[in-house]
Amino acid sequence: MFYGVILAGGASTRMGEDKRYLRLHGQTLLERTEALLEAAGAEFVLLSGTVEGRLCIPDTRADLGPPGAVLSVIEHVREHYGLDGVNLLFVPVDMPLLSAASLKHLLDASVNATACHFDNQVFPCTMKATPDLYTYLKSLCSAGATGGGKRSMRGILTWLQSKVVPTAGIAELEFLNVNTPEEWQQVLCVQRI
Repeated sequence: MFYGVILAGGASTRMGEDKRYLRLHGQTLLERTEALLEAAGAEFVLLSGTVEGRLCIPDTRADLGPPGAVLSVIEHVREHYGLDGVNLLFVPVDMPLLSAASLKHLLDASVNATACHFDNQVFPCTMKATPDLYTYLKSLCSAGATGGGKRSMRGILTWLQSKVVPTAGIAELEFLNVNTPEEWQQVLCVQRI
């Protein structure tokens, strides 16, 4: 059992338009990511960020980027479901070429791990929702904290002693983050092939 988490709180500044609503094969990236997590077997999908007309988990510390979003999600899980070690699968909204098969591979590898991610990648990643993680993130993201170092996703995954999964057999393009119009054009070109 796992909960899917879509990280959709970024400002899309470099893209020049909201990445969540870019369309690929008739779906927005937000719809596509939600369908991907459901196809991977998520019990349900949580939406991190603020999306008009959707039930969301707003970032309590937007200035900390993804680590602040992870803290907000852990706080939400703590309040509504309890920190019982459920596996959370974090996927950014801007990875349109990621496959359900790759997510299932990551989830299979994460069974006996506190966290799990692919080699040389931060996302997608899993983390077990535990009181220890909540306490660590709360202190890490305390008022006055800035991003980077221990407050980065890499720093959090290192603290969790995250299991690293080889990317052998997975196309490098699956891990492409779409942050610029040029990267979006690359995705569109790949999809035409």
